[in-house]
Amino acid sequence: MYIDLSYWPSHFKKSMLIIVPKPNKLSDDISKTFQPIVLLNMLGKLIEIAIGVRLQAHSITLNFIHSNQL
Repeated sequence: MYIDLSYWPSHFKKSMLIIVPKPNKLSDDISKTFQPIVLLNMLGKLIEIAIGVRLQAHSITLNFIHSNQL
């Protein structure tokens, strides 16, 4: 798959920024009244989790992480 090919498609790199107004804030012209939320591609998130799990397992089996580290 993509991990074995070392290829990361461009549609996994795209994100969407949604601006959500905070509750009980009346002014729309101040940036503190909004909360930005970044939405990523769901399949891209799953692949990133799979890569993280593989890296964690690989680092544990090869003793890359010292036993006193979390």
